[in-house]
Amino acid sequence: MTSIGEPITRVDGIAKVTGAAKYSAEFEVPDLAYGVLVTSTIPSGRVTGMNVAAARRAPGVIEILTSANAPKLPQGGKAAVKPPAGRVLSLLQDNLVHYNNQPIAVVVAESLEQAIYAGTLLEPRYQTDAAKLDFLAGFAAAHPSGHGKDPSDVPQGRSRRARPKRM
Repeated sequence: MTSIGEPITRVDGIAKVTGAAKYSAEFEVPDLAYGVLVTSTIPSGRVTGMNVAAARRAPGVIEILTSANAPKLPQGGKAAVKPPAGRVLSLLQDNLVHYNNQPIAVVVAESLEQAIYAGTLLEPRYQTDAAKLDFLAGFAAAHPSGHGKDPSDVPQGRSRRARPKRM
């Protein structure tokens, strides 16, 4: 039996196209909290302050996590199981900004809308550093890939590892 190319009957089709179907986000879950990431708006530097007090006073806010109060990771973020060479998980561990849109806070509230609104009240302040945009300059500190030290040494083209098999 094959169904490839054949139409199938969707038992929920009519409910979905008429708006009668409930999606997972529409089910009420008691005591559910919503978390929203607040991300950096600079590519490099440090967070020098946030208006955490104003955000905490916003309706429905349960907690705001920043580098000042987030739990510290074991072994300074190096405790992951088999992490890539030299990789350190630095999420909310310090006030340094390494890239644009890096998470710098998490707002937890009773509703998604309340969490989003409180996040806008944080208004982070920064000390900016020059953006690190020179791709080749980073190779001195890069982790070994096993291919070589220069990007031109990396083989180009289709990978030989995973080729589809013909049936």
